[in-house]
Amino acid sequence: MIQIYGAGIAGSYLCELLHQNGFKARIYDVRKKPDCRCAWGIAYDEAKELYKRIGINLDEFILSKPKEVIINNKIVLKNRNVYIFDRKRLLEEVWSNLNFGDGRADIVVDATGHSRAILPKIENDSIYYTVQTVEKHDLDENIYIQMRRTGYAWAFPLGDRWHIGAGDKSYERAIELVEKLREVYGIEEREEECYCKGKIRMLPPSKCRPIVYRNIYGVGESIGCVSGGGEGNAPSLRCAYIFYECLSDEKLEEYEKRVLKEFWWIEVEHEFVRAVQEGRTFTALKLLPKVVSIESKRSIQQSVRDIKNLISLLRW
Repeated sequence: MIQIYGAGIAGSYLCELLHQNGFKARIYDVRKKPDCRCAWGIAYDEAKELYKRIGINLDEFILSKPKEVIINNKIVLKNRNVYIFDRKRLLEEVWSNLNFGDGRADIVVDATGHSRAILPKIENDSIYYTVQTVEKHDLDENIYIQMRRTGYAWAFPLGDRWHIGAGDKSYERAIELVEKLREVYGIEEREEECYCKGKIRMLPPSKCRPIVYRNIYGVGESIGCVSGGGEGNAPSLRCAYIFYECLSDEKLEEYEKRVLKEFWWIEVEHEFVRAVQEGRTFTALKLLPKVVSIESKRSIQQSVRDIKNLISLLRW
């Protein structure tokens, strides 16, 4: 029996994948139903291929494909592969097939995200705080970003609604960023359909050891599978699939090594973000071509000049 804790993107996907391939697995989550917190954006190509493996057509859950990403109302980038999907409805679909429960198991999976409830805590962890709301607005269907060194605010379309929020090193700073976003883009504060706070781990896998502890295996955000820009959906799905492959091949001893090899690019992105935040310009410029190459393929079309211009904007 495999016991999974955490029925978010990674845990729910893994549980269904195991079930469909003949493994006995159950899952436990403190929530009674999926919530509407952030993480509505996803790297479409990779996620579509992975969800197909459990019989889910991601296209049925797509809410929008924004045309452009506008940063600080000064830099405009073409969106290549970031789609906005109905995360809550997709999770509800997957949850309907899962075996929920909690009990003894030979193998335990920690997919509890930032809380990392089962694995040992991380020394010098890095948790960012998010605030988010859903409101009705009539805006052009783009992603609007207001960024500074320590975090950024966003507004992105959910069909006829908009998700507005921010992540930073405290809730107060996140709220400040949302206010700045509204000011810069002229987005009025409207009646909220929902409002919530959350957290996200912003460390790469190499900084999230132990990835494996005794019979416990970390999957997804619990072991740092989140891009430097904060997108953790597609990387978490890929991480869950790596665990499944190692289990199927009876090579779980290779799991940590494979995770670190697969997500080398997350290591690069996080080092770039740290360099920018700490004012280490030489290091940031040295990593810049790699970051541009990575994200131009998986998310947003950009150039070295674009990101150099962005760095010059991050003064507060």
